[in-house]
Amino acid sequence: MQNRVIRSSNGREPGGTGNSRFALFIFLGSYALVFVTLAIVVINLRRVSFDWPPAGVPPLALWKGALVTLILLVSSLTLHVTLHAARQGNQPRAQRLLLVTVLLGLLFLVGQIYQFATAGMTIQSGAYGAVFFTMAGFHAVHIIIGLALLVRLLNDLRRAPASAAALSATPAAATVWHFLDLMWLPFFIVLYLL
Repeated sequence: MQNRVIRSSNGREPGGTGNSRFALFIFLGSYALVFVTLAIVVINLRRVSFDWPPAGVPPLALWKGALVTLILLVSSLTLHVTLHAARQGNQPRAQRLLLVTVLLGLLFLVGQIYQFATAGMTIQSGAYGAVFFTMAGFHAVHIIIGLALLVRLLNDLRRAPASAAALSATPAAATVWHFLDLMWLPFFIVLYLL
């Protein structure tokens, strides 16, 4: 197969520009405010609490949080390489790498579900349990949305691998996925390291 850079009818690489890109960043900015607010809540709860975690509630296992964080960061890397392959016209490689990204996202979710099941607490376990389940659950719901975008993109690439139209949603889906990965990092810090 000949590798060629795919461009839209106006000669640019496909992707959101103008109003659609602005709207995406406004949308992600509003989500960032929610993520930051949740992180601030945890920091303030820790500041006013004598014991964190409270007596009788086990601390979160750092290795579990670090593992799912690593999985999420690797998924961001594979998506970045996916975009590069797609821009160069190497659609088979782009499809394989996007599938790996989706599988890593699913593995992250499985890791989160495992953490929920083995945390030794519930959302009713006081502020500590409520904060963990709210933050991790909020992020997991958005990972599911991000995975839906990536699966749709994968299906589009499989149906029309050489068309610019198939790649039109690529930058938006990638921006959302990278944003979700980035927003997990402060969650990881405040939930597992502070």
